[in-house]
Amino acid sequence: MQATVVNNGTGKIRSGKMVWFLFTDMANQFVGSIDVFPPARMQERAERNMVAVIRVPDLSPGESFSPTAILRIDTTTRDWMLETVDIPSPIQRSTRGTYTKMQRYWETEDPMIQELSQMIAEKASSDESYARIAMEVVRDRVKLKTHLDERRGAARALREMEGDCDEHADLFVALMRCVKIPARRVVGHYFRGGPTPEPHAWCEVFLDNRGWVPVDPALNRFGVLTEAYFSRIRQGLESERPTIQLKYDGRSKMRGVTIDEEVKMTILQNGDM
Repeated sequence: MQATVVNNGTGKIRSGKMVWFLFTDMANQFVGSIDVFPPARMQERAERNMVAVIRVPDLSPGESFSPTAILRIDTTTRDWMLETVDIPSPIQRSTRGTYTKMQRYWETEDPMIQELSQMIAEKASSDESYARIAMEVVRDRVKLKTHLDERRGAARALREMEGDCDEHADLFVALMRCVKIPARRVVGHYFRGGPTPEPHAWCEVFLDNRGWVPVDPALNRFGVLTEAYFSRIRQGLESERPTIQLKYDGRSKMRGVTIDEEVKMTILQNGDM
């Protein structure tokens, strides 16, 4: 992965710090090694998101800074529905209180979302059946487009009846939270074999005796992630976490800073380093 920060403004960037979200903990992936240049301080943030905190050198107008990160990742296909887990009642109560709130993009008080959730609830016999029906409803109601330029959110996706993986994920999360079933969004990449993986978004829903279970409405997967998924950021306590966050001396009143990221993936055979 390579990030690029460009100062397109008229003043100097001073005392800069970049927070780069590299990966989040997920049971189908294991990150074996991390190399960041220039050297970074690694931290685990909220929702088990791992970030690299990098000092950004002072940048005059027109100058840029391009750190790199190399991760070796072992992934596998995993089915979360094959085994049950014992979840203490206090954790269940805390999770339901934390991950069922309305946030930007998850408009649980929207009349159309509430009406749709009520329709699903009338057909469901449990949280799991509600989640499965909701996934199918999202797929039926929202035509899958490819890589839209903006994130539209659940309410707009339902009205416009189209969206990419972001809208599928957001509508699913909103439908879950509408009936107080904990849900959150995961963003990362989907690897189809080429050097550049696709940006992708999916969800996690919290089910009794299962814990957090992945759901991908866009690709029609419930409880299963294959080796093609690479999880970068969980978004539940906050509905949006940029992959790269830049902070610098506010007294400079900078404008026009551009931040880009390029991600490449290569399959390593046994014995490759």
